[in-house]
This record gives sequence, structure tokens and C-alpha cells, in this order.
Amino acid sequence: MIITIGRQHGSNGRDIARALAKELDYICYDKEIVDHAAENSCFSKEIFDSNDEKRVSPYIFPTSHYMGMYDMGIHENFRLSMQVASAQFDTIRKLADEGNCIFVGRCADYILRNRSDVLKVFIMAEEDFRIKTIMKRKNLNADQAKKLIKEVDKDRSSYYKYYTDQSWGDAHNFDLCINSGKLGVGGSVELIKSSIRILE
Repeated sequence: MIITIGRQHGSNGRDIARALAKELDYICYDKEIVDHAAENSCFSKEIFDSNDEKRVSPYIFPTSHYMGMYDMGIHENFRLSMQVASAQFDTIRKLADEGNCIFVGRCADYILRNRSDVLKVFIMAEEDFRIKTIMKRKNLNADQAKKLIKEVDKDRSSYYKYYTDQSWGDAHNFDLCINSGKLGVGGSVELIKSSIRILE
């Protein structure tokens, strides 16, 4: 069984994935996807980190035949982002073939959509809950936390939309959507485990 977990920033999606992996004795891949991709490519880990689930620039191609250095820089950065994303997606496919695992984010639900052994989960929560979570996790005030949540979710949404042509967080793209603000980490884990038992 392979589980993919999309998540809003501050919804504790990563904590849920880790706790679930521990209970199921699965391997959890979050930032590890980046590490594996970097090990098997010509790009450094720093390049992968700087492009990881980041907003895709709308300035893809030059709009004028007078293409200056700035435009060339944009085009080159876009090409690099595409190569990095492709390497990550190849890594996800490879790791999925190796056994039971959980993938956090990075379009894994879409990349593995044609497999019959995948449970696609999305974790969300009310804004107030997420703000409080980020305030505590990052030692920020409410305004700072709200701004960070908006930025991270916008990056993830843009990244997902570009590489999948689907709306990030749309319930139609997932088998299970969970409000972790109401269920907590433990309750969310139990709900996912129950879903796995039904599928088995």
C-alpha cells in the first residue's frame, strides 16, 4: 500500500504522516524525496531545496524578440525548475516500487495516479487552528504566521497546478479529506488506518 498525503501549511500533515508511518511500519518520504533525488542527479541538494514545491513563475518564455539578460535568467531558472521537478517525480515512482510507503506532498498523488495500490489523502484545517500551530512551531506572532501560511500554500498550489493541471486541495482528486483541526494527529491517523483496512 502506498499513501500520498497532501496538506495545507499548519495542518500537521507532516506529523500525521510520521505517526502513521510509525504505526504501520511504513517508510515516510517527505524531505527525503529531495535527498534521494539529489543523490541520483547532477544537481546539488541546495538546488533541490530552493525549488522544492515552490511557485512556478508565469514568466516562462520571453515576450519580446529583444531578450535581455534578465529574460534569459528567468528562462534558465524555469528550465532548472522543470528539471528538478522531473527528477523528484522519477524518484517518487522509483521509491513507490520498493514497498509500503507514505509520500508527503510533491504531487505524489498525481504522479502515482495510475497505480491501484495508492490511497490519496489531503489534510486541511481551519485557518485559526493553522495560525496557532505555526505560531507555536515557528515562534511567530499571529500576523506573521498568517502571512507565512498564505505564502507556503500559494507556492504549493501553484506548483501542483502547473505540474498536474488540477486544483490543489480539490476533494475530487483525493480518496480521503481530513480536517485535522477537529480530529487531531491521533484521530487522523486512526481514520487513515481504517480506510486502509477497508481497501485491503
